[in-house]
Amino acid sequence: MISGTVQSSIVTLSFGSNHGDRMRNVAAAIGWFQTVATGCRVSSIYETPDVTGHGAPYMNAVASGCTELDYCALNRLAKDFEVEYGRDADCRKRGVVPIDIDIVIWKSETLRPLDFSREFFQIGYREILPAT
Repeated sequence: MISGTVQSSIVTLSFGSNHGDRMRNVAAAIGWFQTVATGCRVSSIYETPDVTGHGAPYMNAVASGCTELDYCALNRLAKDFEVEYGRDADCRKRGVVPIDIDIVIWKSETLRPLDFSREFFQIGYREILPAT
């Protein structure tokens, strides 16, 4: 890498919400992502059941884009956004998810293989895959 240049990374995130105005929560998270990434491809927002079969249904989306942030900085911003939307330890205990943002793929590496394999991710991921 040439000194002084910033290397961009392609990242794919999963968004989910099972509490409050779920559609608005996911849309806001996508809006946040579009401020830290360029060339974003964004799926529709869609509903899926809780993976445990016991919790409230989720609204989900998947988005991919290019960011100049490193992994740690992007992840910290995502977790800060979750806290701003009300996600805290009490919510986690109760299974209440105002918003969940996870980095599933970073630079072509699947960091969360279980999430990647789940239908809640695959629905949106199939929508944003480039046509071949």
